[in-house]
Amino acid sequence: MSILRLAFTIQNAVFFKSIDASLFFVGIYFDAVTVSLLGLPLLLMLFICYLVRLRYSHVIWLFSLQKRFTQIYFIGIAALILVLNSWDIAFFSYTQKRSDFSYFVHTLTGTETGSLAGEFLLEFWWLPLLFLGLMFVIWRSVQALNKKISSNVSKRDLLQLLAAIVLFLVLGRGGIQLRPIGIIDATAYSSLEQAPIVLNTAFTVLKTAKNTRNELLVIHSARELNHLLPDKTKQEHFVLPPKTNVVILILESFGTNYAGPNSPDSYTPFLDSILQKSLFFNYAIANGRTSMDAVPAILAGMPSWLPESYILSPYCSNQLNSLPQTLKQKGYHTSFYHGAKEGSMNFKSFTQAIGVDTYKGLESYPNQAHFDGNWGIWDHHMLTYFGQELKQAKQPFLSSIFTLSSHHPYNLPNDYNNQISKGPEPICKTISYTDFALRQFFERFKNEEWFKNTLFVITADHVGPTRQKRFQTLDWRYRIPIAFYHPSLELPKPVKGVVFQQIDIMPTVLDMLGIEKTKFQLGSSCFEIEQSQKMAYDNGNLLSFIYDGTNLLPIAWSQGVKRNYTKAQANVSRKMSALYQFYINSLLQNKTSEQTISPRLP
Repeated sequence: MSILRLAFTIQNAVFFKSIDASLFFVGIYFDAVTVSLLGLPLLLMLFICYLVRLRYSHVIWLFSLQKRFTQIYFIGIAALILVLNSWDIAFFSYTQKRSDFSYFVHTLTGTETGSLAGEFLLEFWWLPLLFLGLMFVIWRSVQALNKKISSNVSKRDLLQLLAAIVLFLVLGRGGIQLRPIGIIDATAYSSLEQAPIVLNTAFTVLKTAKNTRNELLVIHSARELNHLLPDKTKQEHFVLPPKTNVVILILESFGTNYAGPNSPDSYTPFLDSILQKSLFFNYAIANGRTSMDAVPAILAGMPSWLPESYILSPYCSNQLNSLPQTLKQKGYHTSFYHGAKEGSMNFKSFTQAIGVDTYKGLESYPNQAHFDGNWGIWDHHMLTYFGQELKQAKQPFLSSIFTLSSHHPYNLPNDYNNQISKGPEPICKTISYTDFALRQFFERFKNEEWFKNTLFVITADHVGPTRQKRFQTLDWRYRIPIAFYHPSLELPKPVKGVVFQQIDIMPTVLDMLGIEKTKFQLGSSCFEIEQSQKMAYDNGNLLSFIYDGTNLLPIAWSQGVKRNYTKAQANVSRKMSALYQFYINSLLQNKTSEQTISPRLP
């Protein structure tokens, strides 16, 4: 496990501002916890075997059965640990967090896994070799150890095994403290940024295998909660004409580091020109690190402030008053387009559950020759198809499209190699390509009737992977461009320094359309005087991003952890805990929609 931690750190060193040798010693502690948790069942089985062998010492085959069972169990557990930790050596660069249980379930059952396996094996060809080499060493060690084990068993052996069980019990919970060790404890021994080095993926999978809560979270009283949650009073705001169409452009991996007018190195000249004419937020964040985090946040105002994505959580069947459902009640037709396979990332099931009438993916696209060979339809083809579909759609409509070409393995259509800008990382050329595809889309459809009567919401799903040292801070991990653009109307500019997030999109759109917002709301319209905390879940902590006059400053909160904060930072932390309590208890009680908050009994 230490060898894999070293490989993990070398492979992903650019994602950490500093790496201390002490982190590896702390990592051994977390490794010992992991091995103890997984090894305890083996010790308990061995204890039973020893008792039986003491009673029936004449039965020779019991010893052979014990040896065989021990060998199979140990090698199986070793293989599981090494597979999980090897996986994140490659995958960490895409999310900057250790993978959890729900993600591995999704990986094993997802439709996109098979098509991308070959690409990962080509890029990380050395990982299977390292894994096989380590497994060979373990297998030979077990074989050598088995030869030294005596067939005789005594009461002393039984006592030694009992002592080992007690040791594993203590180690498995991380010590004799009140609460067993968890993912959040990694930050107590390191920092928010360094926690992934200390942790191991087998540990995070174990700790997230049973994430369901049964009891309501009580941090603040009801009176305190009402005081700490934001006031929803609105200021004067801009209202669009009735029946304005809404188109949401979700751009794969368009982080502010490489996209938007605030980018130090923008590869999106066309997008930048549009955003400068928009209600554009200089400081905006994604509420998560993956595409699955983004869709619920954008379309339903539901963030993934959990160890797993909301779509993969036990609460995904909760009722939600989403943007599609709310606009359907006002006569809008709703649709969602994504060029990947229709089962990809559970988007089809989720969007249909929240009121999307029409979902179109790879299987619905009319020309399969436009498949990119990995994910789905090239962006320039899919955006053209999307525009043609909207041309025929009945107005008013709410339609979303999720691009995909700026995703690993960062391939380009042959015709575009000489038309795009290339940067220091492979993702730059694909961001440039998607920007070119957006230019074609806007130019082709700008004179259409539907286009002139449409509010465009432009956002990214999350920040794309980057190995640039200057972007390895918490704020750059989450900064994305978010804007509202209307081709026929000038939208107001935001208040200077206001921070915006994905879950603010839904209440802002409803405000701009003059539609009453839903009773359950975690985000804030940009026109509300008091704003909700701008939060993301990061390696066991909640982060809230505030504007400090020059940049975004992350404030961390996690239950039971005390931090040395100023009075102002402590106040932000209290508001975070209140919003989190409201969020968790709403999920537990299924009070996440108007129907469940105020049920109408027959």
